[in-house]
Amino acid sequence: KIFSMKKILPLCVALLIAVTTISAKEYKHSLGMVAGLGIGAQYKVMVTDNFTIFEEFGYLGGCLADQTGALPANGAVNNLVLAYQANAAEGQGIKLDWYVGGQLKIGYLQGGAGIIGVGAVGGIEANMTNAPIAFSFDFRPGYGCVLADTGVGGVGAGHAFDFSFNLGVRYTF
Repeated sequence: KIFSMKKILPLCVALLIAVTTISAKEYKHSLGMVAGLGIGAQYKVMVTDNFTIFEEFGYLGGCLADQTGALPANGAVNNLVLAYQANAAEGQGIKLDWYVGGQLKIGYLQGGAGIIGVGAVGGIEANMTNAPIAFSFDFRPGYGCVLADTGVGGVGAGHAFDFSFNLGVRYTF
C-alpha cells in the first residue's frame, strides 16, 4: 500500500507543524526608529486588525521647496499617521503587509518658525515571524505651512510641498 495510516499520520503532523511555524506572528504594539527627510522615534499600535496609528517624534533636516525657493527645515517635528493596513503575502518567515493613509505633522523649526502640514502615506511592512522585529518602507508626499514672525508685529506664512521616502525598524510586542 502506498497510502497507509502509518505514513499519512506523520505526514499530516509534519505539515501542521510547518504551517503553524510559518504563519505570521501578530503584534499589537511596536517601538523603533524611522529615517527619511529626518530621523526619529516611532511608536505604532494596531487599533484593529486593519487600522493602525503611528506616532513619530524626531529631528527634521534639510529644506522644503516653495514658490520662492528653499525654506530651512531643521528642527523638531511630530507626525501622527493614521493608516489602513492589510496582508499582501506571507511565507518563508516573513509576513508582508501594505498600508495607506494620511498624516498630520506639527513642528518647530530652527529660527523660531513653526510648521504644520498634512500628507499621504503609502508603504509596505515586513514582519519577521520568527523574531520580534518589523521593517517598513514608505513614501510620504505632503503639504506644509511654515509660520514665522515677520518682525513687524505679524506672522508670515510660507507654504511648501514636500515628500520623503522613509525606512523604519521596530521591535514588536
